[in-house]
Amino acid sequence: MKLTTISTLISLAILQSTTALAAEKPMHFVEHNFVANKASYKSDMVEKDFVNGWGIAIRPAGAGGHFWVLAKDTSYEYVGDVQSSTDEKLRKLHTDNLKHVKLPIGGKDNFATGVVFSDSKENFVITQKIEGAEPVTAPAKFIFASDGGIISAWTERKKEDGTFDRAGEAITVIDQSKEDAQFFGIALSHDYSKLYAADFGSHPSIKVFDGKFRPMNISFEMPFDDNKNGQVDAGEYAPFNIQAITTEEGKNRLFVAYAKTQTCPKTEVKKGTCKKGELFVGEEDTRKPGQGRVAEFTEEGRLVKEWKDGGKLSAPWGFAFAPQSWGQFAGALLVSNLGDGTIAAYNSNTNEFIDYLRDAKGKPIKNEKIWGMLFGNGESLGDKDALYFAAGPKDESDGVFGSIRPVR
Repeated sequence: MKLTTISTLISLAILQSTTALAAEKPMHFVEHNFVANKASYKSDMVEKDFVNGWGIAIRPAGAGGHFWVLAKDTSYEYVGDVQSSTDEKLRKLHTDNLKHVKLPIGGKDNFATGVVFSDSKENFVITQKIEGAEPVTAPAKFIFASDGGIISAWTERKKEDGTFDRAGEAITVIDQSKEDAQFFGIALSHDYSKLYAADFGSHPSIKVFDGKFRPMNISFEMPFDDNKNGQVDAGEYAPFNIQAITTEEGKNRLFVAYAKTQTCPKTEVKKGTCKKGELFVGEEDTRKPGQGRVAEFTEEGRLVKEWKDGGKLSAPWGFAFAPQSWGQFAGALLVSNLGDGTIAAYNSNTNEFIDYLRDAKGKPIKNEKIWGMLFGNGESLGDKDALYFAAGPKDESDGVFGSIRPVR
């Protein structure tokens, strides 16, 4: 009887040890490129004008729609990549009759940056001309930003037969190009009543607009204002992106990524672009590792906390919370690093660095100039456990849209 008990206890101990080891086993990931501007990226599709993939947005499960992926002055639309879908057509990423929407960005040297989906029934109303049909007046479905100081919007009208009236381009709703604004990212409040824009231009800040695209008097606290003068000076950290995220506790928060600004370099002083000691507008500094910050705010601009970056951030931009199926990264805040191409993971309880996402060989996954990322909705726009990203390799002269999945 004693031998049986001892044997049972040993078996249980071995089982618990094996389970613990399995739980501690590091996760590895594999990348797949769907779209790129060159065949050398081994993507499923080649779009020669897909340059500097940046922001990504989708609708929630059950709302249909597309992946909206921004590159240069265009939003590219895709459907599918739900690999376990009962609908065979949705198992692979593909295009349908809505392929591209042109975006006003400011000029030939500018780029479309952030994009958000709005489900408002009354705010952000626009009127768009529709070829062969009456103009449509309705709340915007998608809102776009550009580093040319332009914010634009797009909507659609569903017809009785289930098809849609859609414009082929977005319309300008906010133009702050003359104020040297450079909108690098945008977000919406949870009730779709406020629009936030991260301005990385001449006067870096978070700007807030109401449901009629009018400026609001909401000021965000400045946790990285080292000079305590209420502005971003050359060499300080400036808002690089802003993203609305509902935390696991159900709190509606705004996550702001900060990049280190540059002081006007000698070459630019000689050109007359800027003066010695001034801000080198629109240029992030990634020359040294650890030049990035993340802070969490309420929707009224109150600082909730600074995340402990651990020196692992380099001009961070994209945010996403990992699903529970991601093992050691379950519930972690993932942050894309434009500066070094990595994706850093942070514990959502302690806010401390966990690790980088790594490939099957254990090396950090790197995508040069990675920007936006999000998880699929599990129904028609990607799998829930797949992380979708956009990047601008070759110093933003090329473009890639792809996914990162756990190795099973």
